[in-house]
Amino acid sequence: MTKTILRLTLSAILLVLLGLLLLLANFLPDVVFAFYPELSRWLLSVIAGVTSVVPFALCEIGIAALIILFIVTLVRAIIKRRMVRWVTGVLLSVSILAFAFVGIWGLNYYAPPMAERLGMEQRQFTTDELKEACKYYRDMANSAAKNVERDADGTMKEYDFSALAEQAGEGFEVLAKDYDCFNGSTVPVKGLISSPLMGKIGMTGGFICLTGEACVSSTTYDAALPFTMCHEIGHRMAFAREDEANFAGFLACSKSERAEFVYSGYYSAFKYCYNALNKVDPSAASQIWSGVNAELAADFGGAYTHYEQIRNETASSVADTVYNSYLNAFSVESGVQSYGEVADLLILWYFEECR
Repeated sequence: MTKTILRLTLSAILLVLLGLLLLLANFLPDVVFAFYPELSRWLLSVIAGVTSVVPFALCEIGIAALIILFIVTLVRAIIKRRMVRWVTGVLLSVSILAFAFVGIWGLNYYAPPMAERLGMEQRQFTTDELKEACKYYRDMANSAAKNVERDADGTMKEYDFSALAEQAGEGFEVLAKDYDCFNGSTVPVKGLISSPLMGKIGMTGGFICLTGEACVSSTTYDAALPFTMCHEIGHRMAFAREDEANFAGFLACSKSERAEFVYSGYYSAFKYCYNALNKVDPSAASQIWSGVNAELAADFGGAYTHYEQIRNETASSVADTVYNSYLNAFSVESGVQSYGEVADLLILWYFEECR
């Protein structure tokens, strides 16, 4: 009974502290975020530096071990009739993981907007402005598409995953010279053993803050793979929200000296802007699409075919529902749709930096 009470007490303390962290982030953001993103990046750099000594994703081993431990201890608790002790043990474990998650990285969901940290002034855009920005990203993608190697069907060839993983941080090192918010760990991205499963549920990667690992599925479409790698590193730069990690990924790709990263960045930027334009003005989107060259069109078609072949609709729907709930819990009201909100940042960047 003493152990049970101790576990309950420790769980309560951790959950109270967790609640205090969230309250401070919501009600004293100027104080908390004057230091927290930098602290978060430092902690993640330390953790990533340690876990980078092995080439495989430790997070996968950790998750598998937790699942096995959960099942084994549950069976043991049932046999020995110690369910109360088991439940309190699970509660304490969850409390420790939740506190560590929020303390190390999770508070970044409540950080000031990325635009503010980059010195850009947020505003609303007209459809014409969206169309203009979309045309710019299309033209940049058209140009970059000619600089990458292609297969016989016209789609971008498959570049070596390990080589891309090693190179993905280079753009962030360039960005860090001008923006302190990109001064984080650029250790290599890791592939996932569970890539076939990731492909079925429609996920291309993930960032695990408890191990500092930016992980990407090898089933990600070739033209999107470099961008996806940079997206996951963007999370390690303390950008928790998906649209901001997307924008960080784009910026890193655009600053790269490697053609495959530049193309992947503009390919993805155009995709998000085109989708945003198509929602508000399909006719304007059709006009923009008429200017897409054969190489870029081939990759759009190739991506659609690729994901249709590997994705399981039921599994993907369940995964989206779960992840949507997770994002909602951290005040991301648009849930999985928040990925596409990067279009706002892309338009803003175009008018302030590229026009």
